[in-house]
Amino acid sequence: MPVIAIDMGGTKIKFGIIDDAGKILSVLKLEASPGETTEKNLEKVNESVNKLLLEKDISREQIKAIGIAVPSIVDDNNHVVTRYVKYKDADEFDFNIWAKQHWGLPIVLENDARAALIGEWQYGAGKGYNDIGLLTLGTGVGTAILSQGKLYKGKHFLGGSLGGHTSINFDGDPCNCGFFGCLETEASTWALAGLASRHLLYSNSTLSKIEKLEFIHLFNEVDNGDELARILLDHCLKAWGTAIVNMVHSHDPELIIISGGIMKRQTEMLPFFQKMVDQYAWLPAGTIKIKAALEVDYAGLLGIEYLANSLNK
Repeated sequence: MPVIAIDMGGTKIKFGIIDDAGKILSVLKLEASPGETTEKNLEKVNESVNKLLLEKDISREQIKAIGIAVPSIVDDNNHVVTRYVKYKDADEFDFNIWAKQHWGLPIVLENDARAALIGEWQYGAGKGYNDIGLLTLGTGVGTAILSQGKLYKGKHFLGGSLGGHTSINFDGDPCNCGFFGCLETEASTWALAGLASRHLLYSNSTLSKIEKLEFIHLFNEVDNGDELARILLDHCLKAWGTAIVNMVHSHDPELIIISGGIMKRQTEMLPFFQKMVDQYAWLPAGTIKIKAALEVDYAGLLGIEYLANSLNK
């Protein structure tokens, strides 16, 4: 049966109607307003989903459930358990009551990286594997772990989800989470402009002329021979590679999936990561496979559809 799937990103909210086996019937995007309340963001989604149902001639009675992926830590009762910089009131919002009042449907809530991992496991690069680590590179860094075919969550639901906020530099800068030297402070889009502007080569670099610095600019300017771009890209690749080795040592997966728009340059990235894992992980070279995600745009929606369709099975 179809489900309503919603992926509440910090920049965009993706949502759609998705049938069994990951068939996307319709999907749209809205500008996210993470500074506004969770309810206000969901009100905008409600209106657009109702229009989608009319366009596709799907009645509410045909919808089985609602699934929502959020950039937060989530427990097994559909509650956000930690306050974060995005959707700051989500830990006070009752998603169960919202789903019942607005849709009369059961709901499943999950962390966005975990939902993306489930999507890749069922429909993408992770098919055929049951022990997988996911690293998603974007505005921040998200991680998730699948162990023996089940999401690893731990006692307090933090398990496997905070790779971006694991410190890899105890002398590093403060992170937006309050810790220091986190992977995100060393290699994420939100930290990139600061890393560049503090470097001695910045004033003579083409990067200083880019208003909103992103990783694609690093790759482009490396191709153009910019020295600072090369230094920063090497730094970020090593930071991500370190996180991958840490993930291997912590969780012993058989496969690591790397996701995010940056993977358009996977031909440069994947061999670097594979070399680091082969060199530093306590396993024979080639034991751990590293792949790029196949469902970069819609893995979160597909994963949340799978989880929603698994309710009451």
